[in-house]
Amino acid sequence: LMAGSVDFWRCCGHALYRSSHLPKMITRYSITKSGNSKTGAATINTRSTSETCPATCPHKVDGTCYAKQGHERLWWDRLDRNDGIKSGDWLWLHSQLKELKPKSGTLLRHNTAGDLSHDGNGKILQTPLRMLAGMFVESGVVPYTYTHHRQDEYNLLMVRDATAAGFTVNLSCDTEAQASKRHRQGYASTVVVAHDDERTRWRDEHGCAFVVCPAQTRDGMTCDRCRLCAKADRGAVVAFRAHGAKRKTIGRRLAAAG
Repeated sequence: LMAGSVDFWRCCGHALYRSSHLPKMITRYSITKSGNSKTGAATINTRSTSETCPATCPHKVDGTCYAKQGHERLWWDRLDRNDGIKSGDWLWLHSQLKELKPKSGTLLRHNTAGDLSHDGNGKILQTPLRMLAGMFVESGVVPYTYTHHRQDEYNLLMVRDATAAGFTVNLSCDTEAQASKRHRQGYASTVVVAHDDERTRWRDEHGCAFVVCPAQTRDGMTCDRCRLCAKADRGAVVAFRAHGAKRKTIGRRLAAAG
């Protein structure tokens, strides 16, 4: 078996997880067969338990995480508690994805809540990420996600490798300057702007293009129709206007950061 294949990871995955050389974080996942009005009815969505989120994420620090609000919070809390929601490790997720038999090209949004598994100190775990990329590519879906883990050399390498394997990992950036820098370095990048920011398209002083999420500017647009965040080689940073009950708090933080 080839070391990079899904069959390889399926055969030795349990042994890898039990290895004393790996941290003890074993992420549980959930998966839904259809999307919502934002992502689109034909999409597949997953969640990861909340310990995957980095302590350094500003939305976690100031309590503005969108996934910790409303309906999404209810499902995420149930996943964390393992309370009446179907969930399991990556092998379970792989089996569920196989049972779904998605059509080739189906959009898969990984982590409507949660982030990439890490070592407890914000270092992205290579093995779970490779296994996710392998199973997604094998299933024929178009997978993408976002990560707010720190952007150090090692984590950026993990992001680059997963994206090159066909699993687009977007860098969630804290400022437009950071997003511009990462975009110009070749990373799929996103950033949050104030809820009342009226811009829809712009360029910064470096010529880096920004575009506000089309689902926020066009009636009837969904993630499935747009697919901009799933395109690793897109020509612009995707900007999301802050939304949800904490949008004004986010706006104040952005204003304070300049």
